[in-house]
Amino acid sequence: MIRLVWRNLMRNKLRTTLTIGSVAIALLVLTLLGTVLQAMTDVEDPTGAGRLIARNRISLTFQLPEAYGARLESIPHVVAVSPQDWFQGVYVDRRPENQFPRFASDPESLLQVFPELELPAEQAEAWKADRRGFIAGAALAEEKEWELGEQITIAGDIYPVDLELTLRGIYRLPANPAQERSLYFQDRYLEEALGNPGIVGFYWLLLDDPDAVPEVIQQAEAMFENSPAQLRVETQEAFILGFIEMLGNIRFFFGAIGLAVAISILLITANTMAMAARERTTEVAVLRTLGFRKGQVVTMVVLEAILVGGLGALLGVLLASGALGGIQTALQNQGLVFNTLRASPDRVALGIAIGVAIGLIAGAVPAWNAARLRIVDGLRQVA
Repeated sequence: MIRLVWRNLMRNKLRTTLTIGSVAIALLVLTLLGTVLQAMTDVEDPTGAGRLIARNRISLTFQLPEAYGARLESIPHVVAVSPQDWFQGVYVDRRPENQFPRFASDPESLLQVFPELELPAEQAEAWKADRRGFIAGAALAEEKEWELGEQITIAGDIYPVDLELTLRGIYRLPANPAQERSLYFQDRYLEEALGNPGIVGFYWLLLDDPDAVPEVIQQAEAMFENSPAQLRVETQEAFILGFIEMLGNIRFFFGAIGLAVAISILLITANTMAMAARERTTEVAVLRTLGFRKGQVVTMVVLEAILVGGLGALLGVLLASGALGGIQTALQNQGLVFNTLRASPDRVALGIAIGVAIGLIAGAVPAWNAARLRIVDGLRQVA
């Protein structure tokens, strides 16, 4: 029976190929959308369980007084506070491949708040000693072919100053290599270039007990409740999700538009497969005349449809797995780095199951209807 199923599929190679291609495109879109949407919500980092971010309650674009740092350090369970500013700027040009996160930070406190950041001691000391020094992630340094002592220029855009920086260290994050694409330079350099305004973009807080997070959030926000610049304190995961939301309701956009396209393709594909099965009515009658039972006939036709759906789905998820690498690179160039931007085995299995289900539904109903016809009625449809 398997040989007969395969011969029937190859009888109209063009239609079979186009149908498989349609299923593949639909599952490609669904897999890509599902993976990207999951990555946008799956931002949990085990190393960040005891870290908080304190920013201006109005928006991340509003800054905070530098004096807030010392007061935040006085809160129980807070063991380190690190100020940070998103500098942005232009490195070489504005092409996507030259876009990567650039932060002004305090070297001493940054290394305290992020103990998982692996930086050789001599490089850390060299960075602390050079006001114009910077450190970069291993992935970024490798991509840009930077070596220690490399000098670069970042032209200001948000901040009206140009920075001349020297690479003093290359850090690694073995537990999360995807995050090795950031650049950190000394905040003192930026402060002096701006005329020492005494402002900070936001603060990182490291706690000695992750269970104390709710308590510290409440105390920190209450401490500045009557201040001109009130605080919003949130976990690392909430901060990243909020940063993504600044792009707009991108999850809804991806979900609504992409899902509509995928469903349309799936419906067209299912209709094509159903039409192909209905065209087999006369052939089903002939097979029954030759002695095939109803169940055998239905099984054979349904197997053809399942094989088409399964092959299309497999091709689609394989293409999606290959495309996700390019998507991750594109998103990294925009400063969005996700840990889970890959097709998981569960998602691959789901995609294949959807393809098989399409084949089963598209082929079963017309095959069963054809098998139920009287042989004479089926043969009469030849004419």
